[in-house]
Amino acid sequence: MKKFRILQVPPVRFGLVLGLVNGFIGMIVAPIMLVSLGAAATAADLNYAPKLLGIPWLFAGAASLFMPFIHALGGFIVGVVLAMIYNFAARWTGGIEIVLDDPAA
Repeated sequence: MKKFRILQVPPVRFGLVLGLVNGFIGMIVAPIMLVSLGAAATAADLNYAPKLLGIPWLFAGAASLFMPFIHALGGFIVGVVLAMIYNFAARWTGGIEIVLDDPAA
């Protein structure tokens, strides 16, 4: 068994990975958001919104269309910030120590 320490995480690479994961989560959330927002907007008694043009569903569709991109961008930003915070904290604490099994030994 060998001990390793994670002393530094590259912020941009970590941001890209977290952005990709959150983009996929946004693709899963988008249809749920489309149905729930559209149903809520249709059920609401909106006298000022013309229902002939399907305006409530238009807003729900636009929100669900951009949801994967919003999630990916937010994931990238959060990933970069988290990696920078970890790198700053790892200087003082020595990083995270992990123990890996060496199958060759």
